[in-house]
Amino acid sequence: MLQPNDMRCLQRFVFSVFIGALALGLTACDQGLTELNDNPNAPTQPNVELVLPHVQQALIEARISSLPDTYVQYRGELLYVSDAIYERPNTNGQWSEFYTDILANANYIRDRAKAQGDPNVRALALIHRAFAFQLMTDIWGPIPYSEANYGRASGEDLILSPKYDSQQDVYEGILDELEKAVGMIEVGSGSVGSADLIYGGDMAKWKLFANSLRLRLYMRMSEANASTAESGVQSIYSNGEYIAGNADNALFEYKAYPNSHPMHQANRLREDDKVASTLIDTLEGLNDPRLRVYAAPNHKNDTYLGLPPGVDKGHGYTNSEVSPFGAYFVSPTHPAVAMTAAEVHFILAEAAARGWISANAEEHYESGVRSALLMYDDSKLSTHLSGFAGDEAYNTLQLEADEFPDGITEAEVSSYLSQPGVAWNPADWRELIGLQKWLLFYENQSYEGWFEWRRLNYPTLEPGPDALLDQVPVRLPYPENEQSFNSENLQQAIEMLEGSDDMTTSVWWDQ
Repeated sequence: MLQPNDMRCLQRFVFSVFIGALALGLTACDQGLTELNDNPNAPTQPNVELVLPHVQQALIEARISSLPDTYVQYRGELLYVSDAIYERPNTNGQWSEFYTDILANANYIRDRAKAQGDPNVRALALIHRAFAFQLMTDIWGPIPYSEANYGRASGEDLILSPKYDSQQDVYEGILDELEKAVGMIEVGSGSVGSADLIYGGDMAKWKLFANSLRLRLYMRMSEANASTAESGVQSIYSNGEYIAGNADNALFEYKAYPNSHPMHQANRLREDDKVASTLIDTLEGLNDPRLRVYAAPNHKNDTYLGLPPGVDKGHGYTNSEVSPFGAYFVSPTHPAVAMTAAEVHFILAEAAARGWISANAEEHYESGVRSALLMYDDSKLSTHLSGFAGDEAYNTLQLEADEFPDGITEAEVSSYLSQPGVAWNPADWRELIGLQKWLLFYENQSYEGWFEWRRLNYPTLEPGPDALLDQVPVRLPYPENEQSFNSENLQQAIEMLEGSDDMTTSVWWDQ
């Protein structure tokens, strides 16, 4: 049976085939019958305004996955435990979705915008390309980049077996694309308007996003290429154009079912995935008010109890004993997240702690914590929980409106920042920032939580008792299809990974 994410992938495949068919139609049946083949009422190329929303949704949902959720111990599995015990996943579908759907359509937007002389739309295409390649290279390491999808839109011969670029080269390439995108944005000029489902065509905010993504990339290479990382962060910080407040967060908003958040789709009628004990125990130990938002009390005795990570078939835990996801995170309309002010402030706090920028590390750290917690204030929770109690199709939490969690208050933030384990200490900057980033990225940005845990090594995570590996995975294996269709180039990529395609082999920046 197709699951919600499977159906979304099928829809994206059909959409990609549609665009491919249009492209083929431009060259087919041209044997002196051109006028007969041309339909004056049907466009030969889809409008950018039709393609961009699809790219955005596909790209944002590619960042929502149970794999990093379980690896970084946000989620435990009661029934289907393959991710939790680190079975080697099949990544064929994930890889194909990036190249044949997301990137193919982003390239189409880029080339169409270039032909039409539209710098803002072209900038959007470059930003979305960079956003996709960042996720891919941080998942796998070396990937096809410079030859990826070459010829697909230009009419030149398509490279069917593209070479793999080193992760360092991919980073340099996408940083260059982002810098070009920032330079070509014309704030106040024409845009795609409501076809942009993240910022509504506000190009000033897209400039903030692009620079914030550059900050993410530079900081991620901090241990592999510190000099480039430092100069890159300094340049962006001195310019001052980055996401600094929650009003500029890059969010993808959902509507009511069936056009709802993937977490709502996946959990409407089942509840065998639970909040991991690692997360619940950490939140409880810090008196973190996000506990009531991230998790719900169990059904058995109305207490918080997490599922231990890496256990096979629950080790005797029953569905009613362990805490499900909080109502906010399974509500139909809660937004998916691409980038937040909290993440940017944590990056700047780290840069200041490293001595890279003349800024107050404590102020940026506290701004990051405050921004992170206030993403769940009363206004946000009430907006996305409104009407949720009456959703009869969603019957696992069985909550009434008066049982929904209260929003987090400024007073709670102030109290939280003053307690041990949270209060700023310059000697412990790596541990403090690593922990708060891990807490920030729960569920909607679990890939980023996994990446930053790998880089900063906080909090301490250990495999569960039934894990098939002796350490938490640090990358995904390449898809089996690459061995069949691009084996020579794949072997060169594996050599860049010191000869191993294992899930325990570190990527370039994970020094």
